[in-house]
Amino acid sequence: MDFDYKESKKRIIDILSSKTEIKEVDKIPSDESNFTYENGVRSWVGSIFIDIINSSELFKEDNSEKVARIMRAFCSEIIDILRKNDNYRQIGIRGDCIYAIYSTPYQSDLHAILNDAILINTFQKMFNKLLSENSFPTFSIGIGLGASKDLIVKAGKKGTGIRDYIWIGSAVVNASKLSSQGNRDSFEPIVMDSTFYSNIKEFKANKDHMYSHYFSKKQSNKLDEYVYHGDMIYCEYNDWINGGMK
Repeated sequence: MDFDYKESKKRIIDILSSKTEIKEVDKIPSDESNFTYENGVRSWVGSIFIDIINSSELFKEDNSEKVARIMRAFCSEIIDILRKNDNYRQIGIRGDCIYAIYSTPYQSDLHAILNDAILINTFQKMFNKLLSENSFPTFSIGIGLGASKDLIVKAGKKGTGIRDYIWIGSAVVNASKLSSQGNRDSFEPIVMDSTFYSNIKEFKANKDHMYSHYFSKKQSNKLDEYVYHGDMIYCEYNDWINGGMK
């Protein structure tokens, strides 16, 4: 067995007995040098998860090369949308989900994430239409949004280059869970937790209505609390899709 369990025990005790310096910050640092294996920061975090519905059925498609093309195109375009927000601190793919995590010191930062969710919801209509026109299988998505004041720490193994951030709080967990409710069980595609909603509800969606007009309250068995869901789209983009995308 190529594992020194006695040394492992010592390392665990060292970490458990050492203090972690926690700093309250307005904005999550973008420079990795601000994080060590002995510190952490607490700040406001916003998160978005985009979940592919019934991905197991899609991935069982007989033509795996065709599925590879679908997923490459889908992931590429979604990531391109998410990375245009300068506040992102992590973007990745987890199983059948694409996610992004943002520093959100201001309510307007959550508003920007919601705009991305609306854009992705509209994009999916175009993507499915293109898939259908080219005889590819289509699929639906659920979009989850979460916000909270979280603790962020770097974890991994010193000297290996294997490291990542751990987001300790509700933002990432809630967004992940709610993405698995979007477009299912009578939920609309975009679902957000109550903290996210409370910070965006009074922003103007257009000259006539605030965002609260477009989202409804519903009990979530994933979070065991009330959440808010809706099916907002960009009308101009949607009209172009319906008009033949010329």
